[in-house]
Amino acid sequence: MFLVKLTNFDPLLDATSFFAQISFDDADVKFTPSKFFIISSHRSPRFIATLQLSPQWFTSFSVDHDHSSKVSLESFHDAILDGGSFASMTIHLLDKTNQIILRFDTPSSEIQPLHHELALSPPQAEDNQIGQHELDEGKYFIVKSKALRRIIKELPIFQNDSSN
Repeated sequence: MFLVKLTNFDPLLDATSFFAQISFDDADVKFTPSKFFIISSHRSPRFIATLQLSPQWFTSFSVDHDHSSKVSLESFHDAILDGGSFASMTIHLLDKTNQIILRFDTPSSEIQPLHHELALSPPQAEDNQIGQHELDEGKYFIVKSKALRRIIKELPIFQNDSSN
């Protein structure tokens, strides 16, 4: 079974926006029975950004097996942005067709749901250990979302970038 639903998806939109600024076009999405991850890397193999969300963050979270895929970060972000006026977002995983469906709904029966189908491909880093287990706080750190933009802008890769 696979059902993931959330009503406050603005933080997810913000996170994908940050990731799109610092990474390649693609990101790995990983679902486990206990977490949802977006894993994105920059051109430097030493820089990997991970968004890790626990089931408590979701309205419904029912994932019975691990799944990892690569998705276009721009398409994922644009789909969430397009559905921003809706009350909820449900993520459906279609393993047999290698697609992820984002469905946006509102309580009003007068407004038709919005669907976005995104193509999935094999993950970028199958050997990536992030998501295999809980993060080891001695090796990783957690950044509050409000501070993330400032920290990213201070990275050496953005020092000569005037578009920040």
